[in-house]
Amino acid sequence: MPARTLAVCATALALAMSAVTPAFAVSGGQPVSDPATAPWMATIARKGTAPLVQRELCGGVLIAPDRIATAAHCLDHTDPTNLEVHVGGGTLSTDPGRIVPMKGFTTHPGYRLISPPGSPGDFAGSAAADDAAIIELARPVRGVPVLPVARHTPAPGTPVAVFGHGQTGPYDPQNPSSSYGDALNVGRMSVLDHASCDEQLAGVVDAASVVCAQAAGTTICAGDSGGPLVEYGDEGPALVGLTSFGGEVRSKQCGQDAPGGFAEAAKLRSFLTQRHPVLAPRPTGEPAITGTKAPGSTLTCQAAGWAGRAPDSVTYTWDEGLVDSTGFVTYVPIKGAPLTPTLALNADLASHSLLCVLVAQTRGGVVELVSDPR
Repeated sequence: MPARTLAVCATALALAMSAVTPAFAVSGGQPVSDPATAPWMATIARKGTAPLVQRELCGGVLIAPDRIATAAHCLDHTDPTNLEVHVGGGTLSTDPGRIVPMKGFTTHPGYRLISPPGSPGDFAGSAAADDAAIIELARPVRGVPVLPVARHTPAPGTPVAVFGHGQTGPYDPQNPSSSYGDALNVGRMSVLDHASCDEQLAGVVDAASVVCAQAAGTTICAGDSGGPLVEYGDEGPALVGLTSFGGEVRSKQCGQDAPGGFAEAAKLRSFLTQRHPVLAPRPTGEPAITGTKAPGSTLTCQAAGWAGRAPDSVTYTWDEGLVDSTGFVTYVPIKGAPLTPTLALNADLASHSLLCVLVAQTRGGVVELVSDPR
């Protein structure tokens, strides 16, 4: 799934963001010459000091002064305290737009992954159904036009445009920056009928919640997820879809021709425009491990706290850091560890780097929080 872009080490941060898959930037598109023509474009990124183009995870779109629409897979099982949202902007390195504080998010209750035949559980190669989410902002954005949500899906053959900051070509490990989507790109496509799309994408396209678009030489890529698919009609631009998945369900790389699958805005309109969404848990910080790290002692995974309503459920797992032959540390679940906030230490565990993973849930979604290693 052209989900969010991840390029982090195997640390607690990598674990915290592992659920996010990068959606590609528009390959074969053209840079938007004037970002003012897409003022509603949003960028979701990890917090940090690295250049924004390296931290970008997903796109989004301002659909109300206090609301951004994006893909559910961009936010499901993430830690919102590690995310920042930018509105507007064009070339991320020189024009990143303004940072707008998040209040919280909610994912569509029907959101689910659809694995391609023969690859059950393959997140990166999966399609999705009901792949929509809302970010509620802490305060309204003023002076920025919003993109209205379409009431009807355009017919097959209708011209549409997809916007994104994702990759512009296949990832090159020898030159990682060569495919960065620094400039906001736009790709011109046409709406594709469901049967043709489903046939090209391994039969995993959900007719009830996905609209497809395609153009020779233009594809969505990692980092484009959550960005808008736009129709320019007689009444102006309207949001037709949110970038969800593409050729990766057929093991195609960025730039190889394939339809794009988009969460269908008209069919998901009631969710996107609901007045009072229930938000996913809103942590006030990251969990911390307390207690003495010594054989015979007990460690506790302590949540920082919650803003607003408390989670409906909270589960815990404990991971230990194992060093491979190259010196690389990978965190894996501790065999037999209880799914509780406490962990009794033996001599072996006390000698390893440990972290706890806290998963909290409300009707609005799921967050996954990871402590610093201890």
